[in-house]
Amino acid sequence: MVGNILISFFYTLNVLLFLLGVLGIRLDSGERLFSIALVQTLLGLPLLAGGYLYLAFHLEAQAVHAVLFSEIIFALIWISMALRLCKATTATHDEFYRRHFLFEIMVGAVVTVVAGYFLVFRSGIEISAENLVFPMYGPAYFSAVFILMAILYASWRLEQFWRSLDVGTRWEYKFLVVGSFLVCGALAWNASYRLTFLIIIPRNFLLLSALLFTGWILMSYAVVRHRLLNRKIFVSRKVVYSFVVPSLLGAYLLGFGMVSLIMRAFGLEMAFVLKWLFVALGFVAAGFFALSGKLCRRVHFFISTHFYVNKYEYRDEWLALSRYLQGALTENDVVKALHQVLTESLYTREIFKWLGDTFHGYRLVCFPQNSDNRCNENTIAANDPLVQFFQTHSHFYLKEKNPDPAWQEVIKTKEAFLTSLNLTLLAPILIGDHLLGLIGLGPEFTGGQYGHDDFDLLAALGTQSVSVLLAVQMAERLAHAWEQQAWDRLSAFVSSRHQKCGHHARPAQGECSGPYCRA
Repeated sequence: MVGNILISFFYTLNVLLFLLGVLGIRLDSGERLFSIALVQTLLGLPLLAGGYLYLAFHLEAQAVHAVLFSEIIFALIWISMALRLCKATTATHDEFYRRHFLFEIMVGAVVTVVAGYFLVFRSGIEISAENLVFPMYGPAYFSAVFILMAILYASWRLEQFWRSLDVGTRWEYKFLVVGSFLVCGALAWNASYRLTFLIIIPRNFLLLSALLFTGWILMSYAVVRHRLLNRKIFVSRKVVYSFVVPSLLGAYLLGFGMVSLIMRAFGLEMAFVLKWLFVALGFVAAGFFALSGKLCRRVHFFISTHFYVNKYEYRDEWLALSRYLQGALTENDVVKALHQVLTESLYTREIFKWLGDTFHGYRLVCFPQNSDNRCNENTIAANDPLVQFFQTHSHFYLKEKNPDPAWQEVIKTKEAFLTSLNLTLLAPILIGDHLLGLIGLGPEFTGGQYGHDDFDLLAALGTQSVSVLLAVQMAERLAHAWEQQAWDRLSAFVSSRHQKCGHHARPAQGECSGPYCRA
């Protein structure tokens, strides 16, 4: 019973591993598709090696069918990675890759369905003297042929890929290439042995498992050590964030299922009420996590700082600010758009913005929904030390490791100001050498420290918003000038009519009898 459950679980994992490649259907660059194939390979290798290890000690017909099916899945993934090896170090975009990828998915699906049907239902494999024997030109025979052809093609592509790398890049990919050649050699030897003797020996599975695990360790070391996926990350942060809650719930249910399976293997039985109580509690915990904004942001922070090179996806923030600024017609609209993007991107609740110029000083901009007395009290004068500081510095960070005399001067004179607003980081809003405003941030609620990613994000968003802010201010000034000009003309016209009418007015009746007046 336990073996049947494990085999069904093994089939499910292989199908999900194959379907993982469908994520690349919306991608059109070769290096991103290579990243998907590499991730599939790193997940498929231990799965296949685990199947070989199981067969080495449990030679069962159903397990053999499952492992042979897993070999076909891995061969398709290996071909997919080999096809994109030459595009691993470039970021070319072409619609050709998308069409080619769709064709690969369809061919792979057909091969998977056909191979699964024949290997499971018409394999013809027999267990004789603790060895696996299969007939010539049967499904197992053609499966070995397909695997051997896939491995030979992948080896050829690996050799081409290694030759195409320059000397400065080879050291980053050497462990990946060596591990891949080890996997190719092990699988090629296994397929050749089967085709030669039409037999599968269980002790070969133990050696295959060890070789595949070794190759997987070498490849994983190359990916982690040189961040081969981080430099060409292919999954958007939004996609990763959306899978956090389902993944945690799935991991919980999977762990709960494994515990139940182990208990059943030892003859223990879990009470019906207790079993479903734990399942319900898992869903409740997932619901609390999904509805807790602060906890979700902490998870986002962990993912961004541990699985990505950059803390922020600058392109997404830039596009989001551009979208919010499209309908900005006033200065307040621009500030609201900037505040919205900063709130969604940064990991802090304390965000302040000052606007002004070097002649009149800078006022703290507040919105009606969160306005308080601080908006009127915490203005920054034109000759303030902070204003002088930003003439030579790109940011002010309270926890600066190597402060200079200008930083120390700001701390000496503005410590009470910074403490009252709980400010940790300030960045200028500049256009050329002109300071048009400041952005102030409080500490991160994650407990993290601000770094170059935060400084770059503030500089990029500030530069983008200041151009729109200037345009809006210019439009408001122009509209005011036109309004004033129209008022001046109206006033002059009314005044002139009054003067002309005044010369002919009749004092007694107060009526106008001049040529410019009606009787």
